[in-house]
Amino acid sequence: MNLPVVKNQSVHNFLFNISNSFKFLKDGMPLNGSKPDDLKKEIIYRHNSNIVEKIIEYNTVTNQKVRVTKYDYFNNKKISAVEEYIDDVKVRATCYSMFKSVTEFDKKSGKKFRTTNYSHKDESKISSIYYYDSETQNIMKMCVYRPDGKNIAFVKEISPKTGMVTRCINYKKNSSAVSSVSKYEILGGTLVKTTFFYNAPIHFASDKMLDRKITADTLNMRALETFKKKNTDKLIDNLYKNNNNFGMIKMS
Repeated sequence: MNLPVVKNQSVHNFLFNISNSFKFLKDGMPLNGSKPDDLKKEIIYRHNSNIVEKIIEYNTVTNQKVRVTKYDYFNNKKISAVEEYIDDVKVRATCYSMFKSVTEFDKKSGKKFRTTNYSHKDESKISSIYYYDSETQNIMKMCVYRPDGKNIAFVKEISPKTGMVTRCINYKKNSSAVSSVSKYEILGGTLVKTTFFYNAPIHFASDKMLDRKITADTLNMRALETFKKKNTDKLIDNLYKNNNNFGMIKMS
């Protein structure tokens, strides 16, 4: 999944359209075209108790489930989670346990594709966003925000099959400029990490451009390493041919 580009360069180039996300994530938003007057409620009580466990709301016209409100086990006045449905398919689940988090589901497949976590100190600020692989449902990308809830600190890309980090992109503080890129590769069963540092602020119009930059740097670095290795091997061969050793080399 590619991260969409924000036109405003003052905002992180790989940020999702936060304004649209907030519109979708806004609590209490009527779903399935239902208005409060069109809903009927079914109250589910805990076993042998008059304590409400959850409330299920249905559309009176279609009789389809619209919303399920669950209450905290230890405090029945506190909402623990809200599930929202379109055409009886769950499209969003908001959890209020340790902190507020919103998980979005694909309407066709019913699989989760994104979870937005909010700061436990300020629910209006995003702390991180997780993206899920549609096949395995494991996390494939993680965006961690700075305390301001606007600027991203780093993005980790994860292999959904192995659970291992494949790339980490770090950003300068209060900036959309890349400060470093760490790329992880498995070569012969060994985990190899390659880090690219950029002295000057660099902005990328898309993650494809970033990939091109990393690929070019990788090829250049490997070419340089190969060149150095050949020169080193040649130097060692010449030393042995002339019956010399490294201690005899005079440094200028």
